[in-house]
Parts: sequence; structure tokens; C-alpha cells
Amino acid sequence: VAYWCPFYSRTIARLNLPHSLIIFIPMMPNTALFPNGKSGPLADSSSYQQAPCAALAIKPAAGANIPDTTWTYKSVNEKDLQMSVFLPGGYEQGTRFPTFVVFHGGSWTGGEASWHYADCAYWRSRGMVAVSVDYRLKERDKVEVPLACVKDAKSAIRFLRTNATALKIDTDKIVVAGASAGGQLAAATAMIDAPTTNDDQDDLAISSRPNAVILCNPYFRCRKDLSPPNFITKELPPMITFLGDQDRAIKVDDLLAFHEALRKEGNASEYYVGKGGKHGFCNGRDPRNRFFYWSVLLEDRFLVKHGILKGELTLKVPNGVATLSEKDYDAYK
Repeated sequence: VAYWCPFYSRTIARLNLPHSLIIFIPMMPNTALFPNGKSGPLADSSSYQQAPCAALAIKPAAGANIPDTTWTYKSVNEKDLQMSVFLPGGYEQGTRFPTFVVFHGGSWTGGEASWHYADCAYWRSRGMVAVSVDYRLKERDKVEVPLACVKDAKSAIRFLRTNATALKIDTDKIVVAGASAGGQLAAATAMIDAPTTNDDQDDLAISSRPNAVILCNPYFRCRKDLSPPNFITKELPPMITFLGDQDRAIKVDDLLAFHEALRKEGNASEYYVGKGGKHGFCNGRDPRNRFFYWSVLLEDRFLVKHGILKGELTLKVPNGVATLSEKDYDAYK
């Protein structure tokens, strides 16, 4: 759908905003969400001139797991790759916001961004821009995985940094998260610098390394040159990792070794093992999943500890959902 701006004789901003109301209002220069006036990726922030009109989404009811908009972070073979975007309160009036970026699991062959809308809704309530990223998959897009997926993950981070002024991203407070195969992608953005893992259309002067990493049952069993445990060095971003002790795909000791290797190099790392948890046990699609609320609580404390967030928790556990006590999990710090 092309929306016409009455203040300027061209169409602007093809948006995909189901469940949301679109309004047009005059804007000051360089403040529009889509200032380059066309669909597809945003132009480099340094090239923005004047945006006489902008499309803004009216957010749904607070707490709803519904994105406010979508942003296209790159196009490959005429296909737009998008991220579902959750905007915090005060976004229109603010300047820079810490940002949460999440990659879904699915063995690099399936899955979808909506699997992590519950996560994004929470981080939106904590004052973050939160995005869940769609990336290329093996069968759907006929690509080599996880190489193409890693390239897309890095492109998504670079897109946010390149357009930080227009999108109001605090480039020093970008948190990347992922579950299962998405955990491999999240860790790869922080740990793997090989030139072959960069997309040819990316500006390599823009860093794809996040400022903190959240890993939920990360699945690292892939080719060696793309497996993050093979790239542990000093000065990596702080990492927090979760695993269920009943996960049949990942061994508790394997991720413990990953955690200990990170610590040995002087990196900040925390590792939590939920008793009774199976693969994907932290996912928030089930609103009564106690492991989801437990993991978000620990993630929030972790981000406050490392200066990404400030203020109090906004986490609300539904009535009847049991909270975990210290006897319900093992902690390694």
C-alpha cells in the first residue's frame, strides 16, 4: 500500500502494519521513521535531508504481543528481509533508545519472527526498541545454512547502526538474543569476524558486534568455522546463557564448558540451568510458561548490571504461574 503525503508530491513509506492505525503528521527534518521516501532499506543516516511528512504507527493496547511496524533491513534477490518492530512509550519524543534484537530458532530451516513477540513486548515495556528478525532459511530461500543466516544477522545489526539517528537507536546499547539456531546467530554476531560471514552489500566499516548477548539453549552444532565456541577470545560482549537440564539436543556440560572458556578469557558470562526444562523451554508463546518469566527476570538484572538498562522491572507474572526458587535451577557465574 502506498501512502500519499499531501505536503510533498511523492509517495512515501510502504508499511506493513496490521492491527495498527496509520496517521500522517508534519515532521521536522531527520526525524521520520522512513525519511528516504521509498520502500525498501533506509538510506544511510548521513544522507538524510528533509522529511516533510512521516508515517507513524499508533501502538496497540499496552501489553499486547503485537509489533508496531516492520522495517526492511536488506533485500536479497528481490526479496525484502524484515524485522518486526516494537516501539517503547515516548518513542516519538525521545532521541536514542537501547535496543533488543532477537533471532528465532528452527534449525535454520524453519521458524518465524512471531515466536519471540512476547520477549519483544516485555523489552518494549522496559523502554527498549525491540525487533524480531526474519532471516533466510534453507528450503524456503534455497540458501546455504547457517552461512546465509549469519550474514543476515550481521546485516540486521549493521542496518540498525547505519540508521541509528533516524530509528533512534543507541548504538552503544544493542542487545542481541537468540534461541536454538537463533542462539548460534546471536553468538556469531559477537564472536565471528571472518570476511566470508559478511554480506557483500554491507558496509564493513559499521560494526555488527552487539553490546550484550542473551542465549537460550543455543545450538552450536554446525560447521566448525561457524560454531561460536571455536572463536572465544578476550573482550567479548557480556553473555548470559540458559539451558534446560532435560534438553535432548544440547548437553549441560557442553554449555558449561562454553561458559567457563568465556570466563577464562576474562569475559563476563552467566549460565543458568533450569531443572526440568526441555529444548525451547524459555519461549514466551505459552503465557503460562514459568521458565519464560524466570529467564526474563534474570536477563533484566543482567542488562542492568552491565549498564544497558536502568530502572525497575516491569515483569508481571500471571496469577497461578509458579515462580522458580533457587532450588529449581543451577547458576554458574
